[in-house]
Amino acid sequence: MSQPNPSTAQARAIADELARHGVLRAMISPGSRSAALAIALEESPIAVDVVVDERSAAFRALGISRATGAPVACVSTSGTAGANFFPAVVEADLSSVPLIILTADRPPELRDVGSNQTIDQVGMFGAKVRWFCDLGIATSDFDGNGYWRSAVSQAVARAMGHGRSPGPVHLNVSFREPTVPVTDDGRVQGAAYRYPIDGREGGTPWQESLVAARRGAVLPDSEGRRGLLVVGEDWGDDAAGLMEEARRLGWPVLATALSGLRGEEVVTTYHHLLVDGVPLGLAPDLVVAAGRIGPSDRLAALTALDVPRIQVDRWGRWHDPRRHSTALVGGDLVATLGLIGQGCGEEWSTLWMARDARMREALRDSVDADGILTGPAVASAASSMPWQALTAASSMPVRDIDAHTVGPGRVFANRGASGIDGFTSTAIGVASCFDRTMAVSGDLSFLHDLSGLLGFGDVNLVLVIVDNNGGGLFDLLPPAEHSPSFERLFVAPHGRDLTAIGASLGFEATRVGSLDHLEESAWRGLEEGGAHVVIAPVERGAELKQRAGLDEVARLVS
Repeated sequence: MSQPNPSTAQARAIADELARHGVLRAMISPGSRSAALAIALEESPIAVDVVVDERSAAFRALGISRATGAPVACVSTSGTAGANFFPAVVEADLSSVPLIILTADRPPELRDVGSNQTIDQVGMFGAKVRWFCDLGIATSDFDGNGYWRSAVSQAVARAMGHGRSPGPVHLNVSFREPTVPVTDDGRVQGAAYRYPIDGREGGTPWQESLVAARRGAVLPDSEGRRGLLVVGEDWGDDAAGLMEEARRLGWPVLATALSGLRGEEVVTTYHHLLVDGVPLGLAPDLVVAAGRIGPSDRLAALTALDVPRIQVDRWGRWHDPRRHSTALVGGDLVATLGLIGQGCGEEWSTLWMARDARMREALRDSVDADGILTGPAVASAASSMPWQALTAASSMPVRDIDAHTVGPGRVFANRGASGIDGFTSTAIGVASCFDRTMAVSGDLSFLHDLSGLLGFGDVNLVLVIVDNNGGGLFDLLPPAEHSPSFERLFVAPHGRDLTAIGASLGFEATRVGSLDHLEESAWRGLEEGGAHVVIAPVERGAELKQRAGLDEVARLVS
């Protein structure tokens, strides 16, 4: 069956092959040069979201891919449109999140001659992508079906971890007009494409990649020791297997909020337990860390203890920013633990868990006794709310959630580059995958990505904004004491009415005046569904005082 023009043929082959590889979602930002791809994807089984801002589109895709583990396609027109994908590409690269970037481009004859909306898009994301391919131009006299489909097959494989860890890939696709499915679009008349563009029989991919699971590796100096398992983001996905091995060995598991292990029998109050280092009686003989550890610096400091310190990563990534590890192991964590024959007995883990329970109760009682709206109070209150997924913004929200939020739901954050850009778009992407999603943001993260709230669609999301009128994180950093223009240069007070802004963008917006009001509003939003913004005004000085007080409480318990 012939196609009306080569651009349509190429776009339809690409869209069909993406669908055959299990790509279920695509983000499309409107544009003319990308028209063939947009129309082909809309015709395909792939669900299409239309997002005006390419930066927001890519971060929304990032949220979906984080939540599902499946790659999401992002489509842009030519020119600076594709450049707006770059922040999300950086985050996906560092976080090993699969994304498929499709940038439409002008044909070769329009490059480097001053043509409108034309920039050099070849390799525009550099080493941030796992793979790049400039697909070239489709012509009526070239049978390109196998080439196009093979390129898509390789792109999906690379995005999912073929050859190295998962991450973003980039296909640059040049289109000559017509880019709509006709031979004559009223401006340009082209030739029909006469070659078949059928895929493999039975709906199978053109080329299928089977990424083999990594086997376990022997851990040095591990037999019979009192070990600590420190587990962060992207360590693996066999939670039941990990907890079974931890119980067999008698090793406590210190699990970050992003590990997906909260709700299991794990230690969560490590940030306060380790306020002055490892407490007496809790010092380990061995530390095994897996995945990306953070955001607590105190937890990361465990890797500096004078004991064997082993970093395990299933993709063999070098996650050791402090350069403290004595060994780095590329292998599956559960399989690796299974190779350790002898543990240390359950008394060691029981000791850690008992201290963790006492610390959790003391911290909760202290926050409740203060009775004020703060970042820690919001994070503590989130523990009792009925969310299935919680997305945390960078800066203080992710730190507070890591320190104070427990529960069986999944927690997401953009911790690869830890930028505040694209947060609300990421949260909306996550929310599209769950029935009840909560997000916690600072005021600047909210304002930085306002365009992400345009056309948020039919999602159930309660976005809680900790509003301290600027960058409160800097109160805890050296500029607070050493910058003569601290407020203007670092805090950057905005003075905006966030309630009015949220309402203007279609959210049901509420400004709360107490912790009880916060809990009531967030609960109601989660149960009712729909899009809600809850503004929690915070006084910076009172919050600083509470943070210092929580450390004092921790010293008494430790």
